[in-house]
This record gives sequence, C-alpha cells and structure tokens, in this order.
Amino acid sequence: MAEIRLNIDDGFFESLKKETGIKKTAQLTNEALNLLKWAASEIRAGRILTTSNADGSGQKKIVIPSLENAKLTK
Repeated sequence: MAEIRLNIDDGFFESLKKETGIKKTAQLTNEALNLLKWAASEIRAGRILTTSNADGSGQKKIVIPSLENAKLTK
C-alpha cells in the first residue's frame, strides 16, 4: 500500500469534510482518488462528463486538465 503525503491547506480539507460529512482525511482522499479514477476511465471509454440541474437542464461539460490527458492514454 502506498503512503501519500500532501501539502494542502487544512482549511480546504476541513471544508470538504464538512460539505461531505466525511470525518477522516484518509477517507476523503480515498474517495476523491476513486472518483478521479472512475472519471478517467469514463473519458478513456469515449464518454463526456457533464453536470446538470435535477431536471436535466443547464448541462455543462466537466473540464479538468488531467482528464483531458486521460484521453491520450488509451
């Protein structure tokens, strides 16, 4: 198992933990990395990630540089 050391503002992590209800930084990090892994696999499969309002309106494409790079690593 890899050990990860991050230099991130404590306030940022605390804010994310509060917004998500996650108590432990390790769980937050694990879930964030799993979400990124899933998103990268979706991009590599040729999908476009979007968000929208609950009724399906107002669609916006999710654009993250690392996910754009994932397209190139099929």
